[in-house]
Amino acid sequence: MNKLKNIGISALAGTLVSLSAAQAGGVSVTGTWELSYTNLDHEKVTGNKLGMNKNISFGASGDISDGGAVTWATSVNASDAMGMTSASMSINMGGIATLAYDSGTGGYGANAVDNIVPTAWEEIDHGFSTGITDLGAVSKSKGVINLTIKAPVAGTGISISYASRVGGAHIADGATGGDTGGGKGLDAVLDLVNYSSPHFGFRWGFSGEVELKETTCKAHSQSSNDHSCAVASSAAGVGGVGHKGNPYGASSFSTLKLGPLSLGAQATFKDPQDLSNSGIKNKRSIVAGAAFLVGDTFSISYGRGWDKYRYNEDYVYDDLKNAEKTDTLKGETEYQTIDFRGWSAAINLGPVALKGTKNNVSGVGEGGTNPPHSHTEVNLSIAF
Repeated sequence: MNKLKNIGISALAGTLVSLSAAQAGGVSVTGTWELSYTNLDHEKVTGNKLGMNKNISFGASGDISDGGAVTWATSVNASDAMGMTSASMSINMGGIATLAYDSGTGGYGANAVDNIVPTAWEEIDHGFSTGITDLGAVSKSKGVINLTIKAPVAGTGISISYASRVGGAHIADGATGGDTGGGKGLDAVLDLVNYSSPHFGFRWGFSGEVELKETTCKAHSQSSNDHSCAVASSAAGVGGVGHKGNPYGASSFSTLKLGPLSLGAQATFKDPQDLSNSGIKNKRSIVAGAAFLVGDTFSISYGRGWDKYRYNEDYVYDDLKNAEKTDTLKGETEYQTIDFRGWSAAINLGPVALKGTKNNVSGVGEGGTNPPHSHTEVNLSIAF
């Protein structure tokens, strides 16, 4: 009996050793140190305009014996206090399909193409609390599962992301997360063409997302034959139901690279399904820009964006079943437009980079009684 027991333990130990040997991989550590100078409108009190940020990233990778690879990454932001800001794990299945778990990197799904207009450094809405309408609420959440399938060379492919709880926080192994009010979420990206070479590149595709709310006005009314919540009578909705239906959005994007010149444009539509009288009925944005690269050292870009908001105040929901809307005021729907524009430039000298941006917003951009309408920032970063 003892001999059999010893043999069993020895065999198990040998198996564990072989499994351990198969899990070999490489580990890397990278980071950046950044010092920035930021200035707002001349009449604004900015206070201390100097700021510092430190980022450390840990990564690991290994090859799968039957082909493909596994990658893992975690980032730590040390601006004021240490804490995990993002993490991801992915399995590359032969270079065609990739299965990933993403916790905050936002590098997958619709969030990865929320604004692909080329820039030398920051996007044209950087520094403003009112950002250009884009997609990514689902795939920028923490705890997203993503499956990407892509054809070689042309890059034609599809990417699908799923979040069991939109807006959730980082969850430790074996733990659970509370209710965020976000519900489930799903988004997809379809690349018709995604070709890139040193001197020419072209990308054309579409993306879309939907948030599946646990309670909506439409679902409530259909289940109870009560259409009273079809009329938005308060900022929180009626009967605690804050959404008419499931919020959704769609976007079309395209980029073109011709030698040192890169061009891009993107159009996005988003319906938050807001029931409140003062709520937004829908948003639509158009962003375009160009960037020019001199060697591998200097780059400069300019972009322009228009964001149009359409409000509920001129409309009531007359028939929830058919989602028919009647203009009771017999006037034009209330629209408000935000205009963004900005420059960026960057000089890269090996591990040292000097970057700057000058952005402006006009129209109804930025909240408050006297908000900043310009943002200027210069940034010095050192990478290791």
